[in-house]
Amino acid sequence: MSRAKSPDIRTGNPSVALNDPAPVVHEGRAPRVPAHLGKAGKEVWRTVWTAGQGAYSPETDRYVILRYCELHDRRAELLAVVASDGYLSEGYNGQPVAHPMLRYVESTERELRSIETAIGFTPEARLRLGISAAEARRVAASPEDF
Repeated sequence: MSRAKSPDIRTGNPSVALNDPAPVVHEGRAPRVPAHLGKAGKEVWRTVWTAGQGAYSPETDRYVILRYCELHDRRAELLAVVASDGYLSEGYNGQPVAHPMLRYVESTERELRSIETAIGFTPEARLRLGISAAEARRVAASPEDF
């Protein structure tokens, strides 16, 4: 008689890997890339919808993903300004100070991390949401979907 392994009492973690696939929320083509997105945003849009493979709903999740892509565009623009000007600029007394745009890069990255955590873009968030690593890596959409 075969007996399933029980959870480890000390940690509460299962002794065996969970093989339940992530629920499919949407079957079908990914939404078109919004025209107003810049290069970075368009790339992120395609990557997210491809990697998500049915985990996101075009009706509701598209707005969160759109915001995520717009933030990537903002970050790319800010970093381009910093790269052009240099990381240091002159303060009001002539002293070297960090480029003022770096504050906006940091705040943008905080917003990005918040969204990444909410929609399962980090290993910890995927575990919390119950998405197995194998399911998260599955990418089968073709470029024609975009």
